[in-house]
Amino acid sequence: MEAASKPRIGVLGIPYNVGWKGEGIDEEPKALRASGLIEHLASLQLDVTDIGDVQCRLPSKDQSNPNLLNSAQVIAVCKDIPSRVVECVRSGVFPLILGGEDSVLMGILEGLQQAFPNRRIGLIYLDAHGDFNTPETTPSGLIGGMNVAVVTGRGPMELTAIFGHQPQIPEEAIVLFGARDLDSTEKAALENSKVHVLTTKQVKDMGPDEAMSRALQMLKPYVDKVYLHMDVDVLDPYVMSALILPVPNGLTFEECSSAFKAAAQSGLICGAAVMVFNARRDPMGTEAKKVVELIGSLCGALRLRND
Repeated sequence: MEAASKPRIGVLGIPYNVGWKGEGIDEEPKALRASGLIEHLASLQLDVTDIGDVQCRLPSKDQSNPNLLNSAQVIAVCKDIPSRVVECVRSGVFPLILGGEDSVLMGILEGLQQAFPNRRIGLIYLDAHGDFNTPETTPSGLIGGMNVAVVTGRGPMELTAIFGHQPQIPEEAIVLFGARDLDSTEKAALENSKVHVLTTKQVKDMGPDEAMSRALQMLKPYVDKVYLHMDVDVLDPYVMSALILPVPNGLTFEECSSAFKAAAQSGLICGAAVMVFNARRDPMGTEAKKVVELIGSLCGALRLRND
């Protein structure tokens, strides 16, 4: 095992809103860049490169199945992501992904698995919600509320086997971090799964750095590297107004930053994403600057192991 080292950062945007609803979240990559993300990371003495956005030719939107909305567009975007993630890793840069929304999770994980073919990839998923519904349990039909279930092999084959294999990762290789708004059927499914859940209350009671250390310890028997995925609604609406689905009693920026630093310093993180920032609710750019600072706390603390 080589010593941990500071990473080179590659910023990759996925400016699509195919598995959710509402306007503004597809504008996140543009908004965070405009608020000085690249410059801020460079000011932390990081070697940062903006490698642009995933480009996808979308099929027509299809809302005909109320329990599985717009699956063809979700699949199309997911299939265009892996090659860009692999490109990042093989060129020696850490993939820092800007959403969009969470239904692209399948494509990101596939990219990391292709980039690290001999390593088991785990997932720490920071979100107010579980995103563990299926077409049979969904109250909305939105795939952005199903993607964690999908990567474990739960759901229709058109989603669970996008890349010809399922599950993408085993349930025990996933930690939901900061969850506090679970549908009743979703909660029951999680209780009957091997997915680890750390609620917002548990994170606050333990302290965010200890909670993140606990999450990594939960994953340790099952993974070699960890992908860190954040939906900004894990934050409390009192401190972050640019949310598309706000849920009260969330994490503060300080708590999230502490959790990020604990993850970053573990040496296990092989990629990270910040998703579902609603740029339309941030006309002055003040909320975007907060997210830029938060991303800086993660990237500034990153240590990578070359093993």
